[in-house]
Amino acid sequence: MTANHSTGKGSEATRSASHKSSQPAARPPGASPVGSMRLAVWGMTDRGRQREGNEDAIFPHSGSDTFSFEPGPEHRSRKGQLLVVADGVGGGEAGREASHWAVRVAVDRYYDTVGPDLGVELRTAIETANTSLYQYLQSTGARDSGCTMTAAVIHEGILYWANVGDSRVYLIRDGQITQLTRDHTLTQRKVDQGLIRPEQAEMDPDSNVLTRSLGAESSVQVDLFPPLQLAPGDVVLLCSDGLTDMLEDTEIARLASSGSSKRAVQRLVSAANRRGGGDNISVVLARVGGRAPQAERGGLLQAASAGLLADAPRMARWQKAVLVVGAVLVASALCALGWWAYGRTRGTPPLTPTPSLTVEAMPTAEPVIVDQATATPRPTVTLSSSQATSTPVPTSTPTETPLPDVDGDGVPDYADDCMREPGLRKFNGCPDGDGDGVRDLEDECVDQPGLLEFNGCPDSDRDGLPDNLDVCPEQHGPPENAGCPPDTGGGDSGGGGGVDDGSGGGEDKPPPPRE
Repeated sequence: MTANHSTGKGSEATRSASHKSSQPAARPPGASPVGSMRLAVWGMTDRGRQREGNEDAIFPHSGSDTFSFEPGPEHRSRKGQLLVVADGVGGGEAGREASHWAVRVAVDRYYDTVGPDLGVELRTAIETANTSLYQYLQSTGARDSGCTMTAAVIHEGILYWANVGDSRVYLIRDGQITQLTRDHTLTQRKVDQGLIRPEQAEMDPDSNVLTRSLGAESSVQVDLFPPLQLAPGDVVLLCSDGLTDMLEDTEIARLASSGSSKRAVQRLVSAANRRGGGDNISVVLARVGGRAPQAERGGLLQAASAGLLADAPRMARWQKAVLVVGAVLVASALCALGWWAYGRTRGTPPLTPTPSLTVEAMPTAEPVIVDQATATPRPTVTLSSSQATSTPVPTSTPTETPLPDVDGDGVPDYADDCMREPGLRKFNGCPDGDGDGVRDLEDECVDQPGLLEFNGCPDSDRDGLPDNLDVCPEQHGPPENAGCPPDTGGGDSGGGGGVDDGSGGGEDKPPPPRE
């Protein structure tokens, strides 16, 4: 990106009209307080299909050791679960360094401070990240670099969030998606000033020009929003524009609303890549509530059984008969099912035991479930940190079923563009047979090392025309002459040209001009 104090982003993908103007929608209906809040979080960032590197940074980054700091149960109990997405500005390694630097500082600052208002502490953490990043960029000379940042905290069932730039926070409730942040782009400013209509924002050329970013100045204005009470089933989603450039809001809601947090994030990233993957794609998703633990489900069954037995003396005779027949039928079905399962397993080798319950994690290698107690919603009242409770993180992690990889090149089939050929991870699983940096899928000269600008074909005589189009590949010539040098001889081999030597040839005369 470049800055004018506005900063142009590198993504050229066009946003869809449904979220181009970035005007936050109306708040969803208020949620009723819940007694026990379980939180399942997963974060993933992907290079996309068209970028050479990944300039995004996220927290938590599940399954990765990107950041050495891992908040423990006491941190989450006191400060909640922090979620961050940052999109690098400046291109290449500079953008990557900026986003990682800012996220690292923001996470450390947030969990190190102690204050009465989590929203204010979140804003302070982003402001501190901006100041630190600005000083770092000034010292390294990378003054055109920087990053966006959107961050959220979930504590005791209440959501706090803030942002700078065009990375977003969404709330998905009952299948309906609401954008909670406001983009800081030149296009959004035009919409706010009435210069263009929201439906025109889709085609506006300034959609990726930022009006605010971290690292551009020594101080930055951070948008902090009023807290929001969450409800069981809510999904809080943070993402970079690599996702929203490729997918409609309705598609994001559909893909994020079912399955585990990990699976939902994987579906979103894969869908954005299938649409072209024009930019780096980053998603951090937190699902509130979810399935009850096995112990809770067993307790409910025992309670129901005890209730039926307690009411048995007051039942009529026909009611008792129905109850007995039903119990017999259920017992018979269970026995038949068990016998069938036993018969199937006798002829098959024993399987390696794997956990039957998937546990969602924060930034560890596998998901972890974090329990959080909720309080009565008080959007304007500061919550006491002493009210928070948290279940300790499990010491063991479940074994993940490996993703299909037909060609065994380490790139799972769902992301492999050349699924039947072993290839390289940086080329999305496609090979580069001649090692010229152009994957075979786009290489027009697969067996010859060539140049990227000529789709993998060489230019032996360096005349600006690739050999596969050059009539004279060993002789330097202009492209308009098909790569051959201009004729320097004086006519054909039979003579007849040149100065008159008495044989009647005379001097050649130029042809008459065309009319």
